[in-house]
Amino acid sequence: MFASSAVARAEPLGAGAATEPPSPPPAPTLSVASSPPATPAHPLESGTCGTAGLERVAEAARRGTVRITTHTNWGAGFLVDDTHVVTHVSVVGRPFKLRVHARDNLSIDAKVVFIDAFERIAILELDAPIPGKALELATSAPVIGSEVVAIAVPVDFGTREERFPTHRRGVVSDRDDDLLSTDALLGTNHTGGPLLDCQGHVVGIVVPSPSGVAVGQAPMGHAVPVGRIREARESVGKKPYQSKPGIVLGFATTFAGQFERGRGFIGGTIGIPMLFAEQWEFLPRFSAFVQVPAKGDIHLPLGRTDTLRLVGDVRIGYRIPLVSSPATVSLVPSIGAGWNWDFTKEKTYNLQLDDPTCMNQTTACSFRMVENEQESRTQTGAVFVGLGVHVHAMTFGYELRVLPSPDVKFIHQLSLGISTF
Repeated sequence: MFASSAVARAEPLGAGAATEPPSPPPAPTLSVASSPPATPAHPLESGTCGTAGLERVAEAARRGTVRITTHTNWGAGFLVDDTHVVTHVSVVGRPFKLRVHARDNLSIDAKVVFIDAFERIAILELDAPIPGKALELATSAPVIGSEVVAIAVPVDFGTREERFPTHRRGVVSDRDDDLLSTDALLGTNHTGGPLLDCQGHVVGIVVPSPSGVAVGQAPMGHAVPVGRIREARESVGKKPYQSKPGIVLGFATTFAGQFERGRGFIGGTIGIPMLFAEQWEFLPRFSAFVQVPAKGDIHLPLGRTDTLRLVGDVRIGYRIPLVSSPATVSLVPSIGAGWNWDFTKEKTYNLQLDDPTCMNQTTACSFRMVENEQESRTQTGAVFVGLGVHVHAMTFGYELRVLPSPDVKFIHQLSLGISTF
């Protein structure tokens, strides 16, 4: 019937053929068919970076991440425009001779132009622009559970960085207006660097890690959220930034040896270095040395001299930066003056007959060893010139000391030690 109806509808109406009313459409046939899967959200939109997204974000962010060095510290930061760098306050400390280093071997002087009221965010202004590398700030903080990437400055900054991974991946575990937490394990070389979302936008500044983690406690990284960064950036230039004047105090200790007129002394020094006027160093020191006994003094008790030498002096040095990245290396020529106080104990040994008349007798003579001890004290002024090399916390030094009285003596001193700057 369906076939004849179709034929009848196909005939022309002018042929006089009888027409039938159109038949109702056939009932739909039920069939089980799987619907096409929904298109998954792009990894960057879902808060999950994925392996490819992670590498893409990290590679793009490295361009805008910089290394910041001072005479006393170093750390990471990032460009927010061609002439401004954001970092954590702990990286710059007292801003003596700040330099910013980009990955194309570019090194530029900088100065602090803003520190926020919480003393966490520092903004630096460059003496010359670094174009085309600024990172974009996110419009809002990431939600809990989304992935983030932290960028660091490695040991081989700007050279063979592939040997040292410079990014850490984590998940946002907590957040509020003042702090953002992630389970990414962040080190000291991340401090001041950017924390980014999967779009490559900055969502925070990495803050220093806690001094210790309790047993069984998961590692946790923290960052200042992007909202605070925006507030700080908008405040730059609204009122002049006044740097804090003053002197940076440190601590220095060294192991030292002295050599003069065939005699050797070993000892150590302690001091309180003071850094002022950017590159000048003032160092009061106290030292103690003991004389190294000659080899014959131990086995032949015919005579021996022991000397204790106490030294007090002050030194003024000038720091000349040699290398600022990746290491912090300074050359420090110095001059100084002080006093030497020598306490000398001299022992002599003589053979003495027990009975002086034994030589006239047939009996054998007996001898005994007689010890004579004398003490003396000598105090004299001293002047010296020196040359030191500072590599991070290590310090190596040579000094030529001149003692003008009672007779001129030249003392050579070598030292190796640790200094806080």
